[in-house]
Amino acid sequence: MRKEKEKFKIFKEVFDESTMRTIYKLSSDGYIDYVIGPVSTGKEANVFLGKNFDDEDIAIKIYRIETSNFKNMWKYIHGDKRFEKVKKRKRDIVFAWAKKELKNLELASKIGINVPKPIISRNNVLIMEFIGENGISAPIAKFFTPKKPKSWLSKILNSIKDLYQKAGLIHGDLSEYNILNYKEEPYIIDIGQGVLKDHPIAIELLENDINNILKWFKKLGVKIPEFKKVYKEILGQEYRKNGKV
Repeated sequence: MRKEKEKFKIFKEVFDESTMRTIYKLSSDGYIDYVIGPVSTGKEANVFLGKNFDDEDIAIKIYRIETSNFKNMWKYIHGDKRFEKVKKRKRDIVFAWAKKELKNLELASKIGINVPKPIISRNNVLIMEFIGENGISAPIAKFFTPKKPKSWLSKILNSIKDLYQKAGLIHGDLSEYNILNYKEEPYIIDIGQGVLKDHPIAIELLENDINNILKWFKKLGVKIPEFKKVYKEILGQEYRKNGKV
């Protein structure tokens, strides 16, 4: 077994003491053996490739407390009945966001949607299944166009429908940037902003998800269905804008 200081050296160079304590706790509880290196970096969160104690690859997503756009996060948390007691403070919001992504992944995974299987969240750290092979992450769909885009369109629209109808969940930021191409299958990621269908902005977010996917596949040369048809199939009612069909 690697020395403790070597296992998490990469974290010490990037994260604060509070995050380090969370990482050590997750290690002592048997979730993380060691960290290999970064998979992706962003303003609000970094994802690292790690190993559990069974030598299996895991994804470790760590939200940055200081640089996260907590005001933007708040609009997705406020109105979510699962997080009614969360206070409007940066640290509380970021911690709730990590837990929110875990719960959203649980809902999606339970109904068979292709998402990283969630493992645990603690404070600003989320551990989940690593989507890739031999330590190499599956590519983002935007930069690795599917060989059968027509089939992908059908699968993704069905995923949006199943998320809404079976799990009562809306991704809220679905696009070619939040889908991985793993063995020519679409895997949906970055679902932290996902809301339940009774959320105040749920329908607005659902409309955006549908439009984003249709626009993407139109660019790929796929004959796409009308937005209103997709909307009706998912919600079971006619599309209305400003009270008009």
